[in-house]
Amino acid sequence: MGFIQSKHFSQEQVNLYKQEYQMSKPYHHVMIDDFLTEDVAKKLSQSFPADELFNRPKQDQHENKLEGDRFDLYPEIFSDLKKELAQPSFSKFIEEVTGIKDTFITDDAYGVGIQKGKKGSFEDVHIDFNIHPVKDVQRRLNLQLFLTPTWKAEWNGALEMWNDCVSKCKKAVSCRFNRALIFEVKDTSYYGYTKPLECPDTADRKVFSATFYSLKEQNDIPFHDTIFAETKEENQKLSFLASIRKALKVG
Repeated sequence: MGFIQSKHFSQEQVNLYKQEYQMSKPYHHVMIDDFLTEDVAKKLSQSFPADELFNRPKQDQHENKLEGDRFDLYPEIFSDLKKELAQPSFSKFIEEVTGIKDTFITDDAYGVGIQKGKKGSFEDVHIDFNIHPVKDVQRRLNLQLFLTPTWKAEWNGALEMWNDCVSKCKKAVSCRFNRALIFEVKDTSYYGYTKPLECPDTADRKVFSATFYSLKEQNDIPFHDTIFAETKEENQKLSFLASIRKALKVG
């Protein structure tokens, strides 16, 4: 491993990560601070591409952010990190921490990418698609690496982890610079960042993301796409507004 700090791979540290992953709620996850060497993390942050190079913008009622996977157009350091995460040695690390065997990332738009959130950016609570739509393998884990050195908590953007009935955010993981968050993907792994970013126009919520797959646990697992959920908090808000409208006989 060249980019990832070697201290994370000691057996003592791996055991701690394994314990954190197994004990964490509302679903399995582990936070790894100072994931990359400091110089690599800073270079990645400074090398983030211009907005027009993000080829998959997400701008609708459920999310507002930029996404991209055109690594052929990005600085080489992004491809180098992608290759490092695809190494068997990192797959072994993933297995030891999570217990999930033979994970791999795919060399396509469903494997590795980058994200940029500007002022006003948000992502509603959702679960991810569960089966690769082309390769027919099962999505098992997400990795998100936060890459904004000066991000402030009051700008929002923390990754919210919700309970399985989508009634409450149980944990919010702040966008600490050079923090990697690895979390399981299942049909109750609800997450997002629902509060629009309140950062200055000069700041961005920068994320390097990777998706880890394995062969299907069961052959008959039906595919579903990304599913955005209506939270209980939203239901309560809508019900309150409806009652006000009814009282005022509005619309």
